[in-house]
Amino acid sequence: MKKMKKMKKLVSLLLVLVMCATLAACGSKGNTTSGTPSSAPSSTDGPTDAQLQALTNAYNQVAVLYNDVAITADANGWTADEETTAAIQTIGDMLDPVGQALAGDMSALAGANFDTLPDTLLELLPDLEALSEKVAVPYQGGASAVTDEDLVLLAEAYNEATVLFNDIYTTANANGWMANADYAVELEEVRVTLGEIASALANDPSSLNVDETMEWLQNLISQSEDLAAQVSVPYGDEK
Repeated sequence: MKKMKKMKKLVSLLLVLVMCATLAACGSKGNTTSGTPSSAPSSTDGPTDAQLQALTNAYNQVAVLYNDVAITADANGWTADEETTAAIQTIGDMLDPVGQALAGDMSALAGANFDTLPDTLLELLPDLEALSEKVAVPYQGGASAVTDEDLVLLAEAYNEATVLFNDIYTTANANGWMANADYAVELEEVRVTLGEIASALANDPSSLNVDETMEWLQNLISQSEDLAAQVSVPYGDEK
């Protein structure tokens, strides 16, 4: 939460500074008739007036969207998601030196190519637009929104996995495999997890992470044949 608040303050500050920089650039243009050599920066000293204007325009366009994404992400709890926070912070770190330069500290962009830099900034827009769409809904702790189709697929996988597991559990119990403490613990963990999934499907589907739950069920189904074969003989005779 603290990082995201810093980003919001950073962008808000830079937007104000860019306005100042734009005014400074306009003032500099107004002085070009005075004959002062420093009023028109050379390619070695920094950007030309045209380059500065292009950079300012690009920066403002990106920074406005960035600011909106940061605020929305904070409001919808996405600061708890490390991947999203890192993506936003990375873009903020890219904007930071540009903002410093537009505020008057051109050393922040020492060695930069001012011809290509505006386009480089604008290339951030698709990523920001994707982030904007992502953070527009409340963060659900990594869980995907559960659709009716998801529920059908999860229920089918759950039912198949449960039938297979019940057969394995019953056979393992009949053939003395519960004497193997480690195996008994593993079976109990699977039984408990299946119970939690059943409860979530019935009472709170939104609490499920669809991808992770489906992957777990599919893994159980794929391993069931080997597990069934293992417990089909009495414990101790498997060798």
